[in-house]
Amino acid sequence: MNRKRIIIFTLACLTVLLLLEIFFPSDILQEPLTKPLDFLSGKPFIDINLFGTDIILIVPSSTFFVYLLGIQTVILGISFLKTKNSTKHSWWSLSFIFWGIGALLAGTSYQGLGWELKCRGMEYCLFSSWFELSYLFFTALSMAAMTTAISKSVLSKAKERPLIIYGGIVLSVYMILLLTGTIASVRFLISYELFTLFFMPMFIVFFIISIIGYRKHKDKLNKTLIITWILFLVVNLSYYVYLFSGLTETLYQNFNIWFSANDVLHVTLIFWMLFIQLKLKKEISAKI
Repeated sequence: MNRKRIIIFTLACLTVLLLLEIFFPSDILQEPLTKPLDFLSGKPFIDINLFGTDIILIVPSSTFFVYLLGIQTVILGISFLKTKNSTKHSWWSLSFIFWGIGALLAGTSYQGLGWELKCRGMEYCLFSSWFELSYLFFTALSMAAMTTAISKSVLSKAKERPLIIYGGIVLSVYMILLLTGTIASVRFLISYELFTLFFMPMFIVFFIISIIGYRKHKDKLNKTLIITWILFLVVNLSYYVYLFSGLTETLYQNFNIWFSANDVLHVTLIFWMLFIQLKLKKEISAKI
């Protein structure tokens, strides 16, 4: 699939998601049921006036971190196009551009404007929003594009097709479930948990491919990819360790400092993307 077809596919899916949100607005509520004022309790927020309209911005520092990550990742994607005009660079570029757009969408709904999108005018706050559905879609696209990027970077022509097909199948099945969940208002089908079940195994596949490739070729690219996937594991472990530590509540209640598990995830991802920018991209470009 070339870039033109990907752009058409992306715009078509976004249009479908938007139309579904208009004609089948989500009525799934947060569990436990949360009233708008209760949603704001226990977290920092500011009330700003924008063009004569009062807007509540929640967790401002978290919004900054995730927007920074999104912008950094989009720039990383664009930099792959500026490096070399090759098929593998195009796929790496698409992967990170989609990832960055997804991060910006997530930061708007999970952080920034989360109260505005899911609570304003409601008796009880909603579970999700169109921004979150679009975030899941763009990140799914990113993962599928990365399977093609990996295959064209480290696999031979004869062996790259199965991985590309795997990425396409996973993306297609996930999109069907996401659209079904949107129409039928099924919580699990539009949840991050389902997304994780579909796409986290891809990183295990990437890790295995990199190990096999390095054992066979002893090359710098596969070695750097192994380090990349190990660092990604560290990023996710850091998130879960912090999540279950209770430090978010302790810091906020005792020191009025807001630093959540999502902040840990986004800050560590910023450094992960920096590693890709400074180290991995160079090795990808070096391999003919």
